[in-house]
Amino acid sequence: MFGCQQVLIKADKDTRAIIEYLCRESNSLYNCSVYYARQIWFKTGKIVTGFDLTKEMKSNPHFRAGYASSMQQTCLNVGESFKSFKQWYDIILASILLISNLLLFPVLFPVPFFQY
Repeated sequence: MFGCQQVLIKADKDTRAIIEYLCRESNSLYNCSVYYARQIWFKTGKIVTGFDLTKEMKSNPHFRAGYASSMQQTCLNVGESFKSFKQWYDIILASILLISNLLLFPVLFPVPFFQY
């Protein structure tokens, strides 16, 4: 888990424009990575890792627009999010199967041998 602390930057107009551009490109890369990971999940049922996303997104113009390390970190964050989704999905699927099994097999009480 990553923590973030807000720090106000007092920068000139050019530096602010560069920072906004890099943030915009990182956001676009995040969206492209999520789209790609979702398509792989829907078509194959597999979860891609952050390293797979980094490898796939290297040819993406948004990836090449920024510094490699920050763009790799963006892809790794998407991979971590999908790994967390997979764990959640497995828990939900297991609980649904458990509930459906309980509904399919009702509890039977023994019938007394002698009836008075």
